[in-house]
Amino acid sequence: MPYINENTLFIMKNNQQVEIVSTEGKIVCINYITKILDESCLYYGSSLDGRIKASKYLTKNNSKVPIIINEKDNLLLFPIYSLRNEIGLWFVYNNIISYRKVNKYVEVTFKNNEKILFLISYNIFYKQILKSGNLLAIYALKK
Repeated sequence: MPYINENTLFIMKNNQQVEIVSTEGKIVCINYITKILDESCLYYGSSLDGRIKASKYLTKNNSKVPIIINEKDNLLLFPIYSLRNEIGLWFVYNNIISYRKVNKYVEVTFKNNEKILFLISYNIFYKQILKSGNLLAIYALKK
């Protein structure tokens, strides 16, 4: 079973550990986000590098591109930080119901109605949401 599936809400690097949070709970592992993403991409038929290249090609964007992990279910993830950054935070676009700015935080409501505050830039989060919607729209036209 892949680390990332339709129940995954977000993946966050916390010190030397990676937390994979889903509707079923949280898994903490000592790993790299890139390794988890790559293994999940491979499970669904491509590499992380291939998914990133496809997203860059389709969206004509080169920074912090969202990726479709599973084409069958349009399972899409988007990063808040660059893959080269030591901080890592990826959201599963499909599982976000709503979001709003709360002071210096972004409050995200997920499909299981759980609300979580993240100390991240609202503008970056919003731009990543837009990029994700754009990628899904472009991908739908290519099918």
